[in-house]
Amino acid sequence: MWDTRKSNQGKGDMWAPCPFHQEKTASFHVDDRKGFYYCFGCHAKGDAISFVKETENVDFMEAVRILAQEAGMQIPERDPQAQQKADRRSQLAEVMDLAVQFFCLQLKTAGGAASREYLAGRGLDEAAQARFELGFAPAAWQALWDHLKGKGIADDLIMDCGLARPSRKPGGRPYDVFRNRIMFPIRDPRGRCIAFGGRAMDPNDDAKYYNSPDTELFDKSRTLYHHGPAREAAGKGKPLIVAEGYMDVIALALAAFDAAV
Repeated sequence: MWDTRKSNQGKGDMWAPCPFHQEKTASFHVDDRKGFYYCFGCHAKGDAISFVKETENVDFMEAVRILAQEAGMQIPERDPQAQQKADRRSQLAEVMDLAVQFFCLQLKTAGGAASREYLAGRGLDEAAQARFELGFAPAAWQALWDHLKGKGIADDLIMDCGLARPSRKPGGRPYDVFRNRIMFPIRDPRGRCIAFGGRAMDPNDDAKYYNSPDTELFDKSRTLYHHGPAREAAGKGKPLIVAEGYMDVIALALAAFDAAV
């Protein structure tokens, strides 16, 4: 309810008790000409879309739909090709999460004993391993491939996730990209697993660390490890720290430097 004594609706200058916190005075100000609100009590601020998002607890697009409906405006339908591409990315992300679960399970088996010992030696107990979803890729050529195929996952989805490569031998089966490595899931800011980093357990391996190839989900040059949790922590005032490797980021996060990437 607008405070009629304090407001001047003709000039788009309106005041009311704040809807975001309990108060009796009119400290919530709306500037209708500039299209924003600000509360001098709790410091809530934003525009019409953010107001609907907060009061209705909806996402951005739903807030746009609500406001458009009130204004009598039509929302353009999404491009069918864009929708198809989004659906494809969702499918790939689901396959990646199946891979996360598989690697986490393998870390707990007898085959993952050496990896568990290595992680413990680096100060990562079972709780820390679970927090960062660390896993183990068996040394077998088709361990993950067979697991995903057993769940009915199509060949092209496994390949397009960067989890397997086609065999170079005539009639050969595709083989796993990650073998005999400690696995670090890489998630985007929305929390979807988009790639993996793998640390070799064999000291004679050509690459100590190996990342997923670029895919529809993953662009290495545009991705930060631990992005989502770090963004949230930085928004709460934690200092942003850029480190070199996965283990560095994990060590910092475990030491309460959550805004590490």
